[in-house]
Formats: sequence, C-alpha cells, structure tokens
Amino acid sequence: MIPCYVSGKGMYASGVTRDFKVTVIGLLESSGLGYDTRYRYYQRQFPDLAPAELARRICDPIEYYDRDWPAWRAARPVDEDAERQVTRFFLERDGAFRGEAKAAIYCFDEAGFGSGVNVMRFIHDRKPLLGFYRRDLGTQRVNVGNVLQLAEEFPELVSLHPYHNGDDIPGVVLAWLGRLSDIGRG
Repeated sequence: MIPCYVSGKGMYASGVTRDFKVTVIGLLESSGLGYDTRYRYYQRQFPDLAPAELARRICDPIEYYDRDWPAWRAARPVDEDAERQVTRFFLERDGAFRGEAKAAIYCFDEAGFGSGVNVMRFIHDRKPLLGFYRRDLGTQRVNVGNVLQLAEEFPELVSLHPYHNGDDIPGVVLAWLGRLSDIGRG
C-alpha cells in the first residue's frame, strides 16, 4: 500500500474540492493500493465515524476537529499569537502526514498559495504527484497554465489530468497507483 497525501484547497474549499478528497480517500481505502496519511491518523481519533464522514471531516481546518488541539494550545503561553499557534500545530501534524506519504494526489480546482507551497515540497522531496484540474472552472480563479507548468518542468514527478466530474477520477488514480506499485517492486 502506498501512503498518499490527498490535498486541495484547505480552509475555504467548496463542495467540489471536498467531494474530490472524499472520493479519492474512499478509493484508496477500498482499492487496497494506497491510503491517505491524514485519514489513517484520524481514524485512531475517531474510530466510530463512518469512513465518508471522517473523510469529509478531515477536509476542514485541523483546529476544528483534532482532539489534541485544545491541550496543545493550552500548553502554550497565553500571550502567544493565536494564528501562530494554529500554524505551528498544523505544520507539526501536516509535516508528519507529508513525511509519511510516498506520493501526493491533488485537486487543483481551487488551488491557492498553500497548495503551491505544498506541491513544491513534494517536488523538492522527489515524491510523485498526481494532479487533477477541471477544464471549465467556471467562476473559479485558478490559472490552469500555472498548474500545467508543473508537468512541463517536472515530467518525471508530476502527472496532470483534466476531468469533468468525479467519474473521471477513479480510473486515473488506480492506473497511476498501479504504475507506482510496479516501480516500487522493480
């Protein structure tokens, strides 16, 4: 099983990105080819949540659901800036999720600065990345050309695929994971 980091827009994600993440996390779990590192971590904190509900929950900002957050925050100085606290907590957790992951799967539909930073972390660490973007983003303000540059500049690491709806995702993810598994065995 390949540990994966499933991502896309964070705090202000719409239903499109959330549905993407839930679909991919469910596919990883059901296929036996991989798993999302964040999802697996939070399964231990929420063992009674249904898989889709947990996948949807972990799309929210970490401070909204992580059961360790209140104690972590309480152990810090009261006068410490709240934004800095949540950033440090997030970086600690997210760094562990990225570190465990051997590959990343991204939804670029609502990509922002945070997605760009994280993508470059994976590229810097030489970890393969599968990205999806919609050809017709409607009112979304994503420069698809910027996303396409990733595959042009790092073709050995980045594979990008346009999609129209959620039905276009599973086959691509499964084929990509299959190729990664073959490379890992070879």
